[in-house]
Amino acid sequence: MANTSPQFKQEIPQMMYIAGETQDTSDDTTTLIESIIHGQVVHMLTTANDLALRRGARLFTVADLIFQFRHDTPRVDRLRTFLTWKAIRIRKTVKDADDKDALAAADDEPDVDDTAGAIKAIPAVHLPWDLASFFAEQPPDSDDAATATAADALTSGASLEKLRRDDERTRNMTVDEYATWSEYRHASFTWRKIKRFRAWAGLGVIADHRAGDDVLDVLGFVTSEMVKRLTAEAMAVQAREGLGVHVVAVAAAAREKATAEGLFGGARGEREAIAARHVRVAFQRLQCVPKKRRALLIGTRLPRREELQLVRWLSAVRSGVWLT
Repeated sequence: MANTSPQFKQEIPQMMYIAGETQDTSDDTTTLIESIIHGQVVHMLTTANDLALRRGARLFTVADLIFQFRHDTPRVDRLRTFLTWKAIRIRKTVKDADDKDALAAADDEPDVDDTAGAIKAIPAVHLPWDLASFFAEQPPDSDDAATATAADALTSGASLEKLRRDDERTRNMTVDEYATWSEYRHASFTWRKIKRFRAWAGLGVIADHRAGDDVLDVLGFVTSEMVKRLTAEAMAVQAREGLGVHVVAVAAAAREKATAEGLFGGARGEREAIAARHVRVAFQRLQCVPKKRRALLIGTRLPRREELQLVRWLSAVRSGVWLT
């Protein structure tokens, strides 16, 4: 990046707070995380542009972005839920505007129960590699099937797991803590910062998309999850570091401090904020190629290509730190 100062100095600590990092992080840590996310975004845009060029298109689409992590099922499910709720909100806004216009010229007509219409109003998010897209002709009840698919996206395992973790995280919060958490959980790289994000990510230079697409929403969603996963992995690295060779010295220092300050002197169990070294180790761990992709290279002389890997959901889950 040409500008070395963090462009999202306020948003990144808020995302880290949602992931569990409640301490004040240093500027070096924030700058490093932003640099890592910037590299991930550039890689995604470059790959999306290559995919678009392969099919003869000049502009890439949302499918070109999602295709890069199509095997990350929890992330795709959560992204489907996110896009479904966005479409529902847009439909509701348009419907409310139409209702206001129709109310002025409405005649005395009997009310019609539109419950069935409301159920069918759930929009479905279709992807090119879905099974239904393989066939040119759709069955007569394809609309009902699409509605059922959209309803399943709202109640998918990833969505329910997210709700469960949010409930566990906020169960013992005070009013002030919950207010802070509710505010920070909406932190995004793109919300009301489209111009800054486009210049930071290189949209329009590296690759470009159609106006009106959900590309910016998808990028904002994915980058926010990447920050949270990277933070969770860094916290796991810090926890393992505390259980290593430093645990004896830390315990001895804590005992000396407790003896000097008395029973009620100082807070107990304080944890330092994650440092840049924890973030580096976490990113290295998340860059490890899965074994199922390395097995075919064992015993061969084929050169192994070291390329940038997207931060994955499954690696963060295995670290033992749940994300929100």
